Amino acid sequence: MFSKEWFIYVFGRWILLSGIAGALLQVLLRQQMGIPDFPAFLLNQLLLACVFWYVDKFIFRRHLGKVKELFRFPRIKGQFDPAVEFNKITEEYNQLADDYKKSPDDPKAWLNRFLDLMHSVEMMDRVLRDRGIDVDKEYNRIVEDNRKRGLYE
Repeated sequence: MFSKEWFIYVFGRWILLSGIAGALLQVLLRQQMGIPDFPAFLLNQLLLACVFWYVDKFIFRRHLGKVKELFRFPRIKGQFDPAVEFNKITEEYNQLADDYKKSPDDPKAWLNRFLDLMHSVEMMDRVLRDRGIDVDKEYNRIVEDNRKRGLYE
């Protein structure tokens, strides 16, 4: 919890940016504009929230973006295990391959099958995570290996 990133966020974003900006905005609203304390405080918080919504999105883009990108589809109801998901991935791949071979230049003909395959792979990911498998650790290892091999821009 107390990583370098945490200290930068707490002291940089909260204390320096929010604290100082909030205090200055409060003084501006109260003394310069004559707004009473409590309404000035509420307006202060609203204005800061509007600004820091974007600041926090920028700061956490690396963390939150992964979650959003990771699960595109809603969770399917039921109990699942890796064997069932493996069979589903195989089935979806075979259907995609058949449709693709018929019309490789027409994505409309096989796009649905492609997304079904993505959904089944995502479900395998969820099953593994539900079982305590550290999928992210393996993902990061693969990315680092590929980066070392010069595969990324």
